[in-house]
Amino acid sequence: MHSPLQSIRLTFLSLVLYCFIITTISTTTTLTFHEAYSPLFSEFNIHPSPDDKTVRLLLNHFSGSGIISSDYYNYGFFSASIKMPSQHAAGIVVAFYNHDELDIEFLGNIKGKPWRFQTNMYGNGSVSRGREERYRMWFDPTTDSHRYSLWTPTNIM
Repeated sequence: MHSPLQSIRLTFLSLVLYCFIITTISTTTTLTFHEAYSPLFSEFNIHPSPDDKTVRLLLNHFSGSGIISSDYYNYGFFSASIKMPSQHAAGIVVAFYNHDELDIEFLGNIKGKPWRFQTNMYGNGSVSRGREERYRMWFDPTTDSHRYSLWTPTNIM
């Protein structure tokens, strides 16, 4: 049997835990593609999934495609599953930015040369407030889709 003080403490802790769970659930929201983005160019190459949680951005002989966020970002996570074309395709860019920029650029695919990719981070649209880093790819990005991410909870890659 609990004493009245123990019952009050237990009730208080239960209330705190309940409030924490409700707050966490109510502040964690995943937006659908159409809630979060709008076509920027080549809408015919933008194919949302049936549940509107993912999107395929196509690259063909005529155009790529582009999307723009519907609102400003305070924080977030950007990740893409990408299968590169097997032919000459130097200069494909996956990016989101306005004045600040975080992006992935695929460099190369000149026959006989290894694929490279570059990550960019700019503040206020300025190279002086950012950095560029290049990496040689240790796998063939044309054989399958691979997951590319720009940051983890502790680092911008």
